[in-house]
Amino acid sequence: MKKLSFVMVMALIAAALTLTAFFTKPDGIIKEKVYLRSPYTQGVDVHKITYMSDGLKIKGFLLKPKESKGKLPLLVYNRGGMHDYGSVNNKRLLYLSSWAQKGYVVVTTQYRGNGGSEGKETYGGNDVNDIVNLIHYAEKLPYVHPEQKVVIGYSRGGMMTYLLMKNGIHFNAAAVISGITDMFQFYDGRGANVKKELRKMVGSPTEEKEKYKSRSVVFWSDKINSPLLILHGTKDKKVHYSQAEKLVTQLKERDKEHKYVLYKGDDHPLNQHFKEYNKEIEEWFASHLPKVSSTFDE
Repeated sequence: MKKLSFVMVMALIAAALTLTAFFTKPDGIIKEKVYLRSPYTQGVDVHKITYMSDGLKIKGFLLKPKESKGKLPLLVYNRGGMHDYGSVNNKRLLYLSSWAQKGYVVVTTQYRGNGGSEGKETYGGNDVNDIVNLIHYAEKLPYVHPEQKVVIGYSRGGMMTYLLMKNGIHFNAAAVISGITDMFQFYDGRGANVKKELRKMVGSPTEEKEKYKSRSVVFWSDKINSPLLILHGTKDKKVHYSQAEKLVTQLKERDKEHKYVLYKGDDHPLNQHFKEYNKEIEEWFASHLPKVSSTFDE
């Protein structure tokens, strides 16, 4: 009997250790505590959130330092990929935790139709509202400085970052990694499977030219309203680096504040230069948010 009781107690303890805590806020936001095994566990809180966007329940994440003084800058992370490929997983949360450890409140969304979110993915259509609404929610948090806001966009998330600016969202600084600037070129350069999915979400580029233009910053680069850091690799097989250079040329012509870093021989996620490109981002943000120090650790 004693042995059985001990087993039951241990089972209860194990259940408690893995228990997920849910919190429903008065504004309808559902927060779910995520217990992430990482070097940042002691200093960073991670929550999975459910919030409303255009009447849809959207899944995302909120990360923040456990202890902080005063209001903190907001970092918006726009994920890449389509559907659940490229979704925010534990590996990505580990990366985002490193930014929260530096003193940022980090928010990211899975986009509608992905990661348990309601709705249908539109790949740069109405799903940009999922980021806009997440930003509006985050700016109202008592520990967020509403006038200190930066953004990182990766691949498709780069396109989403440009669309945010097109929609009037201003950032103190923006960083885009291997970002899409020309959807026509992106479509032409991808394989049959990706083209098929793009046709489902956006349509054919020959039949839906305006939709492709509306998602391509090279057709409206005058809308870029934030200091922009562009990072790309010469061996990127998914988004060719010439896409970045098209935009860089236009930014120079329009005298827009920007910095372009091209990594020779590197691929789409810039795997060979992880520490280097993150140091570039951190210093870019720090130069526009003077109170945030540059202390990037690999």
